[in-house]
Formats: sequence, C-alpha cells, structure tokens
Amino acid sequence: MDSTKFVKRTALGGYKEVDGGNSDPECTHVILPRDEYHTLLLEIKKAEQETRETKYEAEKRLKELRNSTEYQYRKAISETLENVRALEQELAEARAESDYRRRLNENLLRISRERANAERKLRPKKEHTGYVVVSSTEKDYRYRIDRRATETVTLWETVIQSPYTVEFTEEQARTQMRELTAAGEDGKRLIERLGIEYVYGDTYETMLKDPEWRNHDGYNIMLDRRLKANYRTGYWELIFLHTLPLDVVPKDMRAGGQDR
Repeated sequence: MDSTKFVKRTALGGYKEVDGGNSDPECTHVILPRDEYHTLLLEIKKAEQETRETKYEAEKRLKELRNSTEYQYRKAISETLENVRALEQELAEARAESDYRRRLNENLLRISRERANAERKLRPKKEHTGYVVVSSTEKDYRYRIDRRATETVTLWETVIQSPYTVEFTEEQARTQMRELTAAGEDGKRLIERLGIEYVYGDTYETMLKDPEWRNHDGYNIMLDRRLKANYRTGYWELIFLHTLPLDVVPKDMRAGGQDR
C-alpha cells in the first residue's frame, strides 16, 4: 500500500493532507516513509552516477575520435607532402631528361642541316636555313562552287626543298617543316621572305566559304600544303598553292642559285 502523502503547510507550521493528491493545487509537500525516501535517494545517486559515467564515456570517445581524426589528418598531410615531393622529383627528372633530349635533338638537327647545306653547297652552311625554292608554277585550279557547278582560278604552286633528308620519317619531317610558317624571334615567318603574307590551313574553296578569309584579293596566301619525299634528290619537299606569284626569291633561297 502506497504510504506517500500529499500535504499542504498550515498556518500553525504543521501539515495537512490534501484531497486532490499530487494534482491538488494546494499541495506544497510530499511526505515519504523513511525507507522509500532512502530508496529514492539511492535511485537518484545511481542515476547521477550513470549520467557521470555516460558523460565520461562520451568525452573519452570524443577525445579518441579527435585524436584519431587529428592523427589521420596529420598522416594524410604527411603522405600528401611525400607524394608531392616524389612527384616534384619525378617532374624535375623528367624535365632534365626532356631538356637533355631537346638539346641532343637540336644538336643532331643542327649537324644534319649543316651536312645537308654542305652537300648542296649552301653557304654559310652553319647559318643557312637549308630551305630553297625548287620551282614556282602558275596553275589553273578548278574548284566546286555548288553541287553541279565549278569554276577555275589561277593559283601558283611552289615547291620548296627542306634540309631534311628522306631518312627522316614523314612525321619528323612534317613537324620540323613547321618552322617555315612559325614566327621567329623577330615575329616574322621564314616563308615571308618569299612574299607569302598569310597562311591558311586548308583548301582554296574552304577559304572562300570562310567569312574571315573570303576577301583575300591583293594578298598572297599559302594554301593546301603537302609533303613530298623526293628520292631522286634525297630530301623532303613542301608543295603548296598560293594566291599570287612569289616575290623575287632571294639568291640564298634559290635551288642552284649559288655556286656549285
């Protein structure tokens, strides 16, 4: 039987049990038997102890997680730095190897060009570009203007002999001969010495359809470049079309223009 009493304090300092129990608004105190009171105290202490233990375990786990996270973070940073240093080392070695091969390649190309110039009696052999004009011919060029009709325009076809022998592969020759149309240190192209003002990387009919190039009158434009391995002479040649005749070809760029 429940011996708990719900009471109110009287004016004389005593206590009087209320009718409504715990829900009675006049209830000011709860009177418990001694054993129940001690039991309640024990339960409160147990709950407080469990709360402290739970808090301790939570803080311990949080600390472990923080330590683990910091360790993993430091480990990740350390591994990243090691990877970066390794990549930097690999990159430095690759650059050194690339520089070495580039210098070696430049040296071999220089020697090859000098030999080709000496063989063709192009002087000065050390400074000469090795490019000479073999021929430049007027040519009627037929092109399509629509699905049924064609027109003819007069273009010029020029053949330039390079300093690169047919021992070079097509890819090697093509790559090296880009120097004809690449801007030099002075900002000018070697091909400009022949009066070629602009370089278009496709055919004449494609240029006519290109809004940025269709108004080409009065300009000498290089078109339709092709390579030829001339096994009779032993050198790679560049054959291309252009819209106007060449300027007077400098003597040092004429095939046979120097004493043999």
